[in-house]
Parts: sequence; C-alpha cells; structure tokens
Amino acid sequence: MIKPARMLIVSFVLIINSFAESPDKNGWYIFKWIEKPSASGPSKDALPKDKTRFNLITSFAEKEGTKSFIKTQSQLREGDVIAYRMRKWQARKKILKGDLSKISYRLLKYGHLAIVIADPDNPKKLRVFSSESFKGPNIRENIMSLATHDWDCYRLDKWGQVDISRLHEFVKISREKAGKWYGYDFSGMFGLWNSNLQPDSPRNIGHDYICSTVVLAALYYSGLELDAYQRHGIADIVTPYQVVQSRGRLTANPGVQINVKIR
Repeated sequence: MIKPARMLIVSFVLIINSFAESPDKNGWYIFKWIEKPSASGPSKDALPKDKTRFNLITSFAEKEGTKSFIKTQSQLREGDVIAYRMRKWQARKKILKGDLSKISYRLLKYGHLAIVIADPDNPKKLRVFSSESFKGPNIRENIMSLATHDWDCYRLDKWGQVDISRLHEFVKISREKAGKWYGYDFSGMFGLWNSNLQPDSPRNIGHDYICSTVVLAALYYSGLELDAYQRHGIADIVTPYQVVQSRGRLTANPGVQINVKIR
C-alpha cells in the first residue's frame, strides 16, 4: 500500500503531467530549459583540438529481445555513456505502485545515466558504473543487465585522449566512500547543492552523487570538462540528457594520481 505522503506526490506528478507533457513525449515541456547545457561553458573558449562532444552510437529496447541485445551490446566499449529510457506507460505503472524513483522518467528525456568501465577483477569484461539511491556509486551491474532496459549509448568523439587510469581511480575511490544511506546526493537530485563536480585529487572525490553527476565528476577527474552545469553545481539540476548533449573541453589531468591498477 502506498503511504499517504507518497500518494500525494504520485497524484501531483500524474495530474500535472496530463497537461504539461510535451507533444514528443520526451519529458515535461516545462523542464526543457533545465536539460540544456550551458551556452557559455568551458568548451566555448577551448582550442579546436581540445573540443569534444558525444555522438549517439546505438540504441536498444527490451522488447527487441535477446538476439538483438547480443548484437547491440557487442558494440559497447569502455567509456560509453548509457542513457536509460522508459516508455511512459511503464513509468506511470511503476509510480502508481509506489516506485517514486521512476518519476524522473516522466519528467525528463532520460531517467538514469551510467558509464561503461572495465571490470576491476577482470579487465576483459565490462561493468556499468553509476550511482543509485541508498547505494551510492557502484558497479553492481554488468553489461548483461542492460538487456532488461531501454537505452541509448553515447560515445565521446575523442575518447582516446581521456585518461583511463584516472577514470579507474575515480571509480575505486568513490565506491570506497559510498555504501552508507547517505551515499546518494539527495540535495543534488533536487538541484539544491551538488557534490564536488570538479574533483582534482582523491580527497576531493565525494561520497554522494546522483547518476548524472557521478558520470560528470568521473569524466572531469579523467581530463574532460563538460558544459553540462549552469551554475557550477549550486541550485543546479544536472540531468542525464544534459550530460550527453554537452560539448566539452579536454584538459591536462589535475591532481595527484594514486596509481590504482586493475588486476
């Protein structure tokens, strides 16, 4: 049974959605402005050789089945960013059952974001790095878990210039700092105050991120500064679509490396 407080939130979302949703069904029209990357971000003044962007590589829908998934997932590689979609009727059904984590699928184009990384215990295999409520940053899911979701895959056009060892460092450290109930950035979820989006050393990596900001911070730590956020993380909702639509600037890797090696 849904508790009264949750029922109130669910009712509000579904009522407003009935007249606020955009014609193309890609989220609420009133949220469109939130999903736009900054027009004056770091890429604006970057040298042409340092400018970069994401390209849509492939897509998958659960209804396509196993054969299609095997073909699609074979195209994935480390560094690919996975933006999760959900059909509106599915999201509504889950919300009515009390799963409020699916509200984002009704409000925004994408409801969840993750980045593909090499498995620390078996580099030949790939896992999905993201952050979830009450779990924080984690790699609990492998690539095969994507078979039960709808998603789009985006790839940076200059991924070869990103420091992979720094990405591995970020994943390791953020996971070590997570695992508590506060391991998810609930203030960032509402755009009140985000965790450090520009960590330049191990001590500056936060213990709480939402799915979009953990990808944003991991890429920054790896040498890629994106235009995603508008106000440097303060009073600033960072959405999955905002991240993959961002242009970026490749930077010299800051901070001190701790030489984390994948076994």
